[in-house]
Amino acid sequence: MSTVSGTSSASNSTLPYSNYTLNTSGNGPVLSFNGLISGINTQQIIQALMTAYKLPQTDIQNQINQLNANMGDYQQLSGDLTQLQSAADAISQASLWNAMTATSSNSAVATATASPGASPGSISFNVNQLAQADVIASSQSVSSTSATVASSSPFLLSTSATANGVTTLTGSSLALGTHTFDVTQALTGGVAQGSSALAPSVTISTGTNDVLSATVNGTAYNFMIASGTYTPNQLAAAIDSASTVAGSQLLQATVTPQGTLKIGTTLLGSSASLQVTGGNALSSLGMTAQATVSNGTAGTVTLDGTSNSINNVSAGSTVTLSDGTGGTITAGVGDFGLSQGTFTAQNVSTGNGSLSNVVSNINNSGAGVTASAVQVASGSYILQLASNTTGVNGAIVMDQTPFTSYLGGFNTVTQAQDAKLQVGGSQGYILDSASNSVTGLLPDVAINLQSAQAPGSTPVTVSVSGDGQAMAQQVQNLVNAANQALSDINKYAGYNYSTNTGGPLMGDSNLNSLTQQILGVIAQTIGSGSLDGAQAVGVSVTGAGTIDFNQSTFLSAYAANPSGVAQIFTQQGNFTPSSSTYASGASLLYAPDTTPAGSYAINVTHSATQAVDTGSTSLTGTIVGAETLTFSQGGSTASYSATAGESLSAIASGLNQAFSSAGLSLNASVATVTGGTTLVVNSVNYGSAQSFSVTSTATGVGQTGLAGSTGSASFAGTDVAGSIDGIAATGTGQTLAVPLSSSTIPGFSVTVTAPGITSSTNIGTINYTQGIAGGLAYVGNAAASPINGSLTYTIASLQQQISGLQTQYNNYTPMIQAEQTMLEQEFSAMEATLGGLQNTSQAVSSQIAKLP
Repeated sequence: MSTVSGTSSASNSTLPYSNYTLNTSGNGPVLSFNGLISGINTQQIIQALMTAYKLPQTDIQNQINQLNANMGDYQQLSGDLTQLQSAADAISQASLWNAMTATSSNSAVATATASPGASPGSISFNVNQLAQADVIASSQSVSSTSATVASSSPFLLSTSATANGVTTLTGSSLALGTHTFDVTQALTGGVAQGSSALAPSVTISTGTNDVLSATVNGTAYNFMIASGTYTPNQLAAAIDSASTVAGSQLLQATVTPQGTLKIGTTLLGSSASLQVTGGNALSSLGMTAQATVSNGTAGTVTLDGTSNSINNVSAGSTVTLSDGTGGTITAGVGDFGLSQGTFTAQNVSTGNGSLSNVVSNINNSGAGVTASAVQVASGSYILQLASNTTGVNGAIVMDQTPFTSYLGGFNTVTQAQDAKLQVGGSQGYILDSASNSVTGLLPDVAINLQSAQAPGSTPVTVSVSGDGQAMAQQVQNLVNAANQALSDINKYAGYNYSTNTGGPLMGDSNLNSLTQQILGVIAQTIGSGSLDGAQAVGVSVTGAGTIDFNQSTFLSAYAANPSGVAQIFTQQGNFTPSSSTYASGASLLYAPDTTPAGSYAINVTHSATQAVDTGSTSLTGTIVGAETLTFSQGGSTASYSATAGESLSAIASGLNQAFSSAGLSLNASVATVTGGTTLVVNSVNYGSAQSFSVTSTATGVGQTGLAGSTGSASFAGTDVAGSIDGIAATGTGQTLAVPLSSSTIPGFSVTVTAPGITSSTNIGTINYTQGIAGGLAYVGNAAASPINGSLTYTIASLQQQISGLQTQYNNYTPMIQAEQTMLEQEFSAMEATLGGLQNTSQAVSSQIAKLP
């Protein structure tokens, strides 16, 4: 066969295909096969053919990969612009520029913290004493914590009783746990209050300033104060002694936290009365004669819901209260009686009587006391109790009876006391605080007392000012966010001249526009006066296309003119009225980030109104008969009972006190009308939600007429109505707002105060400017808004393209699989054919070999 090359040797000769060999030894078959019949690597051929066949699908995958990469870049930029919007929104409105800081001239004595609502200002004071909690300890000790310290009887324990004038508590047949006291009617005596603070030292001289004249419980007295030089507290004790008649003390005196003298009767109840009538000691005592008698009142105390009446008892005595279930509590009455309010006491079990058990039970009782077993020496333990509340009203009131036989009495380790501040020097006033955290001296400022000062020390000054550092950090955050966005835009869409390469998104005009918009906000900001632009507050555009922030320039400008600096950054809306009638008739309340700078017309069809109740006209300015008025608003009620002949002005005053106490947003006043005067009650706020109702026990001529002729009436205000920039707006009170469904300026709101409008009226325009922060928020929102941002649209378009390409890719897959199956079948058929030829060849070779 011409396709076989032979030799004369017995070695194997190689066929043209390496998988076949020719055996010339004369033994066995002439042809043999190793592996495939054809000797061809069909898998490589199929793979090569399929690679070419897959080229369209591979091209699609490459497109998908590129689009995914681009989409990731756009998503990064969208995130940058979202961060820019967030940083801008943090300072885009004037109300957000309220960061305040408080400083102390002596932080070792007092520190201070200002809340955002604080106002600039300062105050000086001396800390005379710190507030401290009551701490008592047993006078005797036991040998171990397991030793018995109490009998089996439970005991009452409270840290809130002192605030209501209760000095002692002893229980009998009471259930364990909490017992609630409600002093619904205060128990008082007659009282006289000093009008000016006592001098640090007061000298009383016989015949000069030693007489205090007063009528006590209906009897006139001239009390002679012993001569001498007194401190304020000593002077109070001298008055106590002077008022003792026939062995009975009639008056008791004390010095208030403000340094004034307070004198009261020792008799408490309805029979008690006091009127300081004169005497040459009044000036030295800081008092004046009383024009009217101060009468005492009987008290009412409910114990666990059971009412108990108390009347005509002596200060310092005890009264017995019943709980209605057989249990009683004996309570000590303070020097000036019982004040109105609620307090609780815990009836605590002594358990097995051991020190450790008593400590555990007290700590688990919820009485506001921390008990400790204190080891004072080897084998010596005492019981110590500490109030968890500072101040005199947090003092511990405890029934010590179960402990007396084992621990003796209890000594005061630390006496409860309030913090005392002398504000404004000797001519100022004394502030008393139960806590060392003092509020109220300056609005929204907490002053934390650290230590007391010696007399004559330099006052501490707490100053509140705008927190420039905090606002500078907010501006820095905004600049950082803007620069991050600019950097990433340049990275993805810019051109690198050093490498002569462009970013993957180069050529996107939208990205180039974003750069110009961000830088344009800074460059185009216009201020006024010395703050004439962004550079005046430390913000500028660099030659490299970034934004620079000079914090020193900002801080200097902010310290000099904080409101002016805020205006450079924040949204502003100046109202231009259509006529002088509507001057100051509207103001910008809120502008969303979608709002472009420009003018927005305000058209009002109906002004907002208050709910107004106008009574009957009175010729005399008084009412004829007694009348009780009850007002209801928002689930709360307030009542006032007017007497016959009471003036309308007095009724208005009484109603306003009732409104304030009940939390009603109503105001009463007297108006002059034709023919006399009338009582008017109106809601403080405007709108339909400010409705109220009133009922009266008396109607007709000569009464207030506030409840109409039927004795019952309701009143409601109305909401403002109109449009903004031609868009129908929603009114709520005096607020006019574009609906959130608006595609242009959703939520844009103005406050309309122009009164009396009842038909469509163009009252003027709001001229809106964005400021630096508002402008950057506008750019960020326009790019990254999840609803209609330009980058959001781009990302959605890419996702749509990827989705379409993915569909094409998926459509190719079954075609490729079919092509591969077909090739494999064709090559398999070829191998089968070659196998048949091989068998034929072997048969022919066998026959040839048999030839002679």
